[in-house]
Amino acid sequence: MRFSRNISITIICIILGIMLSWQYKSIESNKKVSASQTKNLYDLQKELLEEKKNNENLRARNQELAAQVSEYIDAAGNNKKIEDGIREQLTRARMLAGLVDVEGPGIEITLDDGDLDYETVYDIDLLKLINELRAAEAQAISINGERIVAMTEIRYTDPYMVINGRQIYPPYIIKAIAEPEKLDYALNMLGGIIEIFRDSFGYKISVNKVDRITIPKVRDDGSVLKYNLLNPL
Repeated sequence: MRFSRNISITIICIILGIMLSWQYKSIESNKKVSASQTKNLYDLQKELLEEKKNNENLRARNQELAAQVSEYIDAAGNNKKIEDGIREQLTRARMLAGLVDVEGPGIEITLDDGDLDYETVYDIDLLKLINELRAAEAQAISINGERIVAMTEIRYTDPYMVINGRQIYPPYIIKAIAEPEKLDYALNMLGGIIEIFRDSFGYKISVNKVDRITIPKVRDDGSVLKYNLLNPL
């Protein structure tokens, strides 16, 4: 943060220069009063009152500038605190964007095709499951080691899924970091998605609560995250 520190020092120097300039103007004005002894008493008294008023204004402004200098000095001394705050925000943003490995409590779901030919897990099924996990406030999700982010595509191409540009074969291991009890309740409720997948579609599915789950970051080779057309506003 050397740049921000240099800015703070520059601002302090400018303010001090202004303060010295005003003090010099005040001294020069007082000299003019002393040199005006040829004027009549009324004019001298009038000028003296005006100069007193100007001096009071300058003194008040001096106090304001001194307070600002003190604030800038304090800010310059708190650079580490500012840096730590920025670093914390950056880390949080990177976690939410899927750019770093994360860990935490959650659940692990194993989803596989049924025994019959038509009991096949399709892309729409995985998308529905991800939507349910997000509705239950899952903070990070992966499928067979592929981090699910905003730009992740999930497409069925018999006999596999394409996720983040990679071929993924069943069984599908879905990991989600969130409050395990909340996730378990949301998925296993009566008429919920687990019951539908198992009883209506014939899929093989199991859900396990886990105290510590590790979810890898998304690949940053440009194959998943693309933003060359984006411009910040």
